[in-house]
Amino acid sequence: MNQLKIYILPDGEEIDLLKVKSIGAIKSVRSKDFSSLGYCYFTIVLKDGTSKEIQEGYLYSDWIKAKIDLQMIRDDILKSLL
Repeated sequence: MNQLKIYILPDGEEIDLLKVKSIGAIKSVRSKDFSSLGYCYFTIVLKDGTSKEIQEGYLYSDWIKAKIDLQMIRDDILKSLL
């Protein structure tokens, strides 16, 4: 019988944790224009070779909040894998 261990992301998307192969580090992509949006992200690689990028957008002035929010999600997923 195939079991599922589901993690629900803040946007409602579901990830089956039993299919997770690895979770990457948080990275940041910033626009060259400081007034534009950038985003932080990390990648979840699944055992079937596909991947899912989890990201949090930000304006220049609030990038640290986006990074902290994303770090909390990543840490929660890692704890759920144990």
